[in-house]
Amino acid sequence: MVRMTKCITVSTAAEKERILNLLVENNIPYRVKMDNVNQSMTFSGFGGVNSVKISYTFYVKKDQVDEALFLIRGGTLS
Repeated sequence: MVRMTKCITVSTAAEKERILNLLVENNIPYRVKMDNVNQSMTFSGFGGVNSVKISYTFYVKKDQVDEALFLIRGGTLS
C-alpha cells in the first residue's frame, strides 16, 4: 500500500473539482477526504435553515506533493 501525504484542503466543490481534474490530467494518484466542518441551525420565524460546511482534503504520494502544489497554484508541467 502506498502512503499518501496531505497536500491541500479546500472548502468549495468547485475548487475540489478543479484540483481533481488537474491531478487526473497530470497522472498524479490522489485520495480525497470529505469532512463536515460545521453544522449549525439558524431559526427565523417558525422555520429553520441548516448550514453545512464541507472541507475536502487531498492526499498524494509524498514524492509528488511539490508537483501537485505547483499545479494547483497555477504552474504548468512541460
